[in-house]
Amino acid sequence: MMVRLPMIVVISPDGERSYWVAAVEPEKATEAVARVVGAGHTIRLLQHRQRVKSDALRPGEVRRLDL
Repeated sequence: MMVRLPMIVVISPDGERSYWVAAVEPEKATEAVARVVGAGHTIRLLQHRQRVKSDALRPGEVRRLDL
């Protein structure tokens, strides 16, 4: 079974972008990623949702995507 997880873009202080998914509600996604990447980054929730297998991430898990 596939689920659609919130996708987040993180922009580091030097301008580098990275993309993340979080196995949380969309309203809590940026907060969850911020706890992982730390202060000083710009974090934005994207409208796009990433399709993944339902067992790919545990509830509450955050993972950086290799794009």
